[in-house]
Amino acid sequence: MERIETIDLKTETDALEAGHGITLYTFDEYDRLMHYAHIIASTPKERGEGYADYFLTIFKGGDDMRRFDPDDGDDYPDLESIIASVKSIWPNTPIWWERDGSVPGVDDGITFDELRGADMLASARRRLENEMRPRGIDPDGEQAIKDAQTISQAGLNAITPSFFELFEDYIAEEDSQLAADGVEIEARTAWMHEMYRAMLNAMKD
Repeated sequence: MERIETIDLKTETDALEAGHGITLYTFDEYDRLMHYAHIIASTPKERGEGYADYFLTIFKGGDDMRRFDPDDGDDYPDLESIIASVKSIWPNTPIWWERDGSVPGVDDGITFDELRGADMLASARRRLENEMRPRGIDPDGEQAIKDAQTISQAGLNAITPSFFELFEDYIAEEDSQLAADGVEIEARTAWMHEMYRAMLNAMKD
């Protein structure tokens, strides 16, 4: 992945004509994926029907980063005009690019599923940060440095639990509360099953 200023227009135009695509990205101050765009060449048939030489699709992430909504339909006569357009859409923003694998077996560029994974991870990370701050936990800074020193001196080690482990702990806590409230085991078991399904469906969306 390189800064957009490094694009060689001729080389990448040739790559587009050979069937490759180009993906552009922006990130926020925490290196979380914010927006991306995809450039492809039109087919000879499309050009014969009056389309321009290149298509640009912009994917815009919402504030909560839950999904990307594409803005389709923009076509351009050349790569240079696309770059100028993207810079105007994301003004004063560092833009990164890479050639992707639109031609199967030639390149292994980033896929939409991988971007969706980055999208979900960014969303989860932002929610975690938002829930930490009201509890007086700063994600970084002086408190983090002091905590790391205290942990080291005590001979402790902080681990990174998986999402599944966190989810399991949540279910166990909620189940205990439901039991204390007098909910029968059959209903609690069905509730647990449905919670796992809800988590799985959320990850599929």
